[in-house]
Amino acid sequence: MRTAYLLIAISLYNGQAMGQAPESASLWRVSTASLTLPPALETGPVGLAWNPAAPLDRSRLSASVQVVQTSDVVGLSSVLVGLSRSIGRSARIGISGGRVDVRDLVRTTSSPTSVGTIPVYEQFLGLAGQYQIRGLVFGGLMRLHDSRFNVERDHGFTFDVGARFRASSRLVVAAATHFLAIEFGGRETTDYYAGAEYLATPSFAIGGVAAQILLRYGATYSASERLEHTFGGGLDIGGHFRVDASVVREASYQYVGWRPTMAVSVRAGKYQLGLARSSGLNDLGATYRIGLDSTLFP
Repeated sequence: MRTAYLLIAISLYNGQAMGQAPESASLWRVSTASLTLPPALETGPVGLAWNPAAPLDRSRLSASVQVVQTSDVVGLSSVLVGLSRSIGRSARIGISGGRVDVRDLVRTTSSPTSVGTIPVYEQFLGLAGQYQIRGLVFGGLMRLHDSRFNVERDHGFTFDVGARFRASSRLVVAAATHFLAIEFGGRETTDYYAGAEYLATPSFAIGGVAAQILLRYGATYSASERLEHTFGGGLDIGGHFRVDASVVREASYQYVGWRPTMAVSVRAGKYQLGLARSSGLNDLGATYRIGLDSTLFP
């Protein structure tokens, strides 16, 4: 598996155009393994990285960060940050950034003794904007990408769009692009997301606190003609405690299988802490995610 990731990184030096992401941006697909919600339904400022129309709270300024760690067998880690600010009642702007690294790649010469490490990473910084018309939210995100493999560097731009629509008091549907090439060619790194969330039950009481059960479905399509499905649900208790679980029919590097993911989040005042764990596909080890959302100015 490590070899497969390196081949992706190396391939970026076949010559990339400015209007697309470097080939190593495909490494971000590993980070989606830690998402319990379908990417199109991700929320908060850090959710802008997956869907520019991600739902944001109505605070004047909010921020979030997520860190993902894979097993040593896979050898990847990533971090995502997001910052959003409201502009009036219907518009918001945001900043989204992230970096994914391949760890522990040692450099050798004529002997197997390590003489250093080989830097391999992909990172991006983007500016997002949202506008809401009743139950419909549109969003866009322009990103600048930068990548490195050893001493070689590459960069490019992508522009993503997303939409989120509340079809009824119980149903929400969403769709988004991820690393969409501005040029019409070179879409190997582009993914297309869709998702739906349904409120399965009216509010009921757990220990005197209102709770509700949510059901979700998501689909991801990539230029390599893979179609992955996500089935899941969540239990929300008073907006302060939530448990989410899902299974993903994942197709990854010629392997197909079901991968389970579970997450727990707790809100206390202006802060929300989330922890998630995903089982690795084909016994490649688990993926862990920790996230923190904060309302800086209500």
